[in-house]
Amino acid sequence: MKSLLPFICLLFTVYVQGQSYQQLTDSAWTIMRQATDSATRQAMQQKALDLYEKAFSRFPREKDGVSLYKAGYLAGVLEKKEAAFNYLEQAVDKQEWGIVLGRYANNEFANLVHDERWKQLLQKATHNKTAFIRALLQYQQGLEKQAMDKRIPINATDNGQAIYQKIRAYNQFPAIGKQAVSMSLPLHDSVTTPYLVYLPLHYNPKQSYPLLFFLHGGVRNTTSFPDYTDASWGEGWNRFYTQYATANNVIMVYPNGNRRYNWMTPDSGFFMVPEILRRVKQLFNVDDNRIFISGHSNGASGSFAYLLKQPAPFAGFFGFNTKPKVFTGGTFIRNILNRSFMNVSTDEDYYFPPAANDTLSALMRRIGADYQDYRFNGFPHWFPAFDTSEGAYKTIFHRVTTTQRNPLATELYWECDDTRYGTCDWLQITGLDTTGHRAPWHDSLNFTIHEWKNYNDKDSLITLDTLAYAFSFPRRSGAVKAQYANNIFSLETSQVKSLRIRISPDMVDITRPVIVRVNGKEAFKGKVQYNKAFILDHFNATADRKTIWIDKVDVVVR
Repeated sequence: MKSLLPFICLLFTVYVQGQSYQQLTDSAWTIMRQATDSATRQAMQQKALDLYEKAFSRFPREKDGVSLYKAGYLAGVLEKKEAAFNYLEQAVDKQEWGIVLGRYANNEFANLVHDERWKQLLQKATHNKTAFIRALLQYQQGLEKQAMDKRIPINATDNGQAIYQKIRAYNQFPAIGKQAVSMSLPLHDSVTTPYLVYLPLHYNPKQSYPLLFFLHGGVRNTTSFPDYTDASWGEGWNRFYTQYATANNVIMVYPNGNRRYNWMTPDSGFFMVPEILRRVKQLFNVDDNRIFISGHSNGASGSFAYLLKQPAPFAGFFGFNTKPKVFTGGTFIRNILNRSFMNVSTDEDYYFPPAANDTLSALMRRIGADYQDYRFNGFPHWFPAFDTSEGAYKTIFHRVTTTQRNPLATELYWECDDTRYGTCDWLQITGLDTTGHRAPWHDSLNFTIHEWKNYNDKDSLITLDTLAYAFSFPRRSGAVKAQYANNIFSLETSQVKSLRIRISPDMVDITRPVIVRVNGKEAFKGKVQYNKAFILDHFNATADRKTIWIDKVDVVVR
């Protein structure tokens, strides 16, 4: 290790001559990480601190909280307490209060915690954090006072048709004074989760924009939520989302999940994305027909789950390194027929094997699904970390800007084992009869997996022999095949007790009777109308200005 010192000194000399702030701090961080050998640790730590100090001196306006925190840490371990507290106090002023309030602070700053100034630093960090979170909440509350449902001029004397027209015509969204908006979603009692709304650079509240959710992975290993979100959520692995969303004028939304509340399992957090969407659409001008979900790992599984359980608000779905499975019930593959899914897979992925992805692609082709798998060879599960992944983002954003939802499709297939997820567009399964007759076309699609990749004790990727089904079906399901034309709805059901058809004036001629036939028998014949209560109930639940159901037909299957 002694031979490394001359190299470090040379590196230090090179970087302090004419280098940018980012280059100086990156170099300091590199040297700091190399300070592991006891013989050279102190010298390397001093060189790293010198680089940080040089960066702060030459570029005072570019000081960032993370670099100040690292400089404070280095000064602390080098027993330069005056400098350490100076840097840490500046870091706290730049919202890096977690460095002193976090669970590891006492160990990380062991040389400082018994100093009286540490107590003062804790007090300042607590105060800054409280004030900052309060300001974010006040900003959100100010926006919510201008929400769509508070500004549409609905009067008690308005009939259903008048309300329908007012919702369709609404375009009075508030001006937004920032690009990255940190919002908060209540979950349970005092528990909240932050989410980030990242707007196009020149967001115009009079113009509607596509919207793309990104669902992060690792939810099963996350036990808490961050205090807030900021523009940094669009960096690192998410850099291409920011780049292509900016280039294509797309709104990005970054929710946060943890072990208890997420989009995969358990089901307690599955409401989060639709509820965040409802809240966002109340405040920002979103194109209701161009809303999409993407994700990585557990987040990609979440995207796949919304496709098969609750697709109605969305136009399309994407996933990087997906395990294509519903973890809270049956994986009813035919539900994809109502939308599309684009998967980005890699051949060195331990989460779902490439051979299984190939089998799934063949199954999707057999049923006529709009499903594509883009395979990148030579990359592991964390593919978005690599620059090669940029090509996939180009394809995703091309789809986001050219694809539109069609909630009025003339044919639908829907299957569920839980009526909470019984809705796809205008069709809703409201009751199951799982002991009843099961139609021959109502079969469970599945396949076996024979190989799975994993890492051994030496961190080498190996292939293991296995025998497992791709999907599980813990409960019996009901299914419906439905179509409509010329005011006539024809439905075939299997193990369904009751259902609902939601009506749009763009589907039928409301001056004529609507006929519903179930399994060849007429179950309803009559006129529909602009049902004021039904219109408002659905709008309040979804904030959807383009798909407005005006009435419903409820049918009991006999």
